[in-house]
Amino acid sequence: MRETETMTKVFPNITCFVLLIAAGFNLFAQSNTRGVVNPERQDTLFAAPAERHKILLVPFYSKMCMSQIDRDVNKATDLDYDQITEAFRKGLDLALYSRFHLDFTTMSLLQGRYKSDSVLNYIYGSTGYDYALVPGTKADEPGESSSAGKNHYVVKGQLEVPVDYSQRFMDIVVKNHDLLPFLYKKYHADTYIFINELDIKNVPNPSGDLDNAYIRQATVHYSILNKDGVSVSRGIETVYFPYSINVPSEIRDKYFTSIARSLLDAYLKSMTRKEKKADKEE
Repeated sequence: MRETETMTKVFPNITCFVLLIAAGFNLFAQSNTRGVVNPERQDTLFAAPAERHKILLVPFYSKMCMSQIDRDVNKATDLDYDQITEAFRKGLDLALYSRFHLDFTTMSLLQGRYKSDSVLNYIYGSTGYDYALVPGTKADEPGESSSAGKNHYVVKGQLEVPVDYSQRFMDIVVKNHDLLPFLYKKYHADTYIFINELDIKNVPNPSGDLDNAYIRQATVHYSILNKDGVSVSRGIETVYFPYSINVPSEIRDKYFTSIARSLLDAYLKSMTRKEKKADKEE
């Protein structure tokens, strides 16, 4: 009788243990094995460790995408122009979320539980752009580039860009002084990553490969601000990929993730410089 009672007590414990293990496997099975995670599960999947900073991602406005590969993407996927732009927009946002989420509490306004078209529209209506010099580069010499001092415009719904991206980039300008206080109150984020523009174009292959005369170049223009509107990091990140790759999900998984890593490195370096400066002032 005692043996029966003992077994009755043990088996429920074993059953609970097995169920917990099964739940754990089910949770991790829902992650994306290609290196991105699902923002819908951002509170449970790969929870970020405790840290001082909370990050809000702001994707680029859909008109701020300049792509020379849309025709090839359409042939490979049957997506139309707007769908291609949105695929790149969401793909880049997801790559950034997946990388930053490993180190910081990160929120996406484009997908997941914090998705909000109304907030994004408020942000886009409260900001503008400045065609600024890339940090760390010298100003163009007079006559060196006739387009260097020109503004950046969306003309008839299309982005027109006279640029030398090795020198200048699209920087964010906060025109509405209520924007950052509003975002801080709503999300309690102290860091805002603005993706200002995405450019994808065909460029000559420097290797001289006659069978692959061109390769693809993707450039992301970004600005990282703190809650007071002070620039933390800004500039461009560029990655190259084969001319034959035309599926947005593949570009995201293999190449946008590389840009996300570079952006995280830039952010961490800026934090290190800031902390060192604070230590000296103390």
